[in-house]
Amino acid sequence: MRPGSTLQHYHHSRTGASAARLFFLLLLLTVGCGLQRSYEGQGRIVGFGDDGRTVIIEHEDIPRLMPAMTMPFQVQDSTELTSFAQGDALRFTLHLSRDSSWIADLIPLPDSAVARHPAGAPDAFLDATATPLLEPGDAVPVATLVNQAGETINLADFQGRALLLTFIYTRCPLPDFCPLLSRQFQRLQPVLANRFGDEVHLLSISFDPAYDTPATLRDYARRYTQNTSTWSFTTGSEEAIADLASRFGVFFAANGDTFDHNLTTALIDQEGRVVHLWRGNDWQTEDVLAAVSDLIAD
Repeated sequence: MRPGSTLQHYHHSRTGASAARLFFLLLLLTVGCGLQRSYEGQGRIVGFGDDGRTVIIEHEDIPRLMPAMTMPFQVQDSTELTSFAQGDALRFTLHLSRDSSWIADLIPLPDSAVARHPAGAPDAFLDATATPLLEPGDAVPVATLVNQAGETINLADFQGRALLLTFIYTRCPLPDFCPLLSRQFQRLQPVLANRFGDEVHLLSISFDPAYDTPATLRDYARRYTQNTSTWSFTTGSEEAIADLASRFGVFFAANGDTFDHNLTTALIDQEGRVVHLWRGNDWQTEDVLAAVSDLIAD
């Protein structure tokens, strides 16, 4: 049996612009054709998520898809993980559809079949727990940001409104990580506007300021909304973003053109205090709507 959860949701890492372009091309083909694609991989388990379905694997090259890296995968059947433990070598099949990815057919391998640390696991990222984390009731720190219009703003500017914020980066390649959070916000925006008008604001914060310039954020915003009056796409200086993200329990580390990172979405009240934190990528829009409704009704 596998041990208890050892890691929170952990993101992928990949190196090389050519590999990123290849991944996006394959993904576009998948979406365009409406087909599911499958790839064979093997690697070593370095941890498990808290949901019973997430396993973090240091995998070797997956032919025709991506080079070696460390990343989380989800299984659709949680019983597939019951016979595995941290450090085990395994073979798996990675499935990609239009808006999700998962692994199946997990097969144990001899320890000698998989090299250790094929992608160089970023231990400093895994151990990044020293920053005091925000909890419900805590005041959000002052943070200067720049939005998709190139305007300088501050988190304090949103006081008087409920604020839903999350952390992303625009080059995130897997459909059920940053793109999923943006799609969730896309679903929420019109419902929130219909119910609460401008009393609620959505805020997506990129932790990749070197690439996610205001122009890049504008292009990214157009994928999801035509209304940036109630949804802002922002970034900031590396120092400001690193400090703010760490306070929300979001830890990230650059790895080539992509990042290893986890996921957090937060609800902030009208006075700038944390109301609720959703970890990972499995929160439901209904839960967020209920939390916002309770906040505004108080």
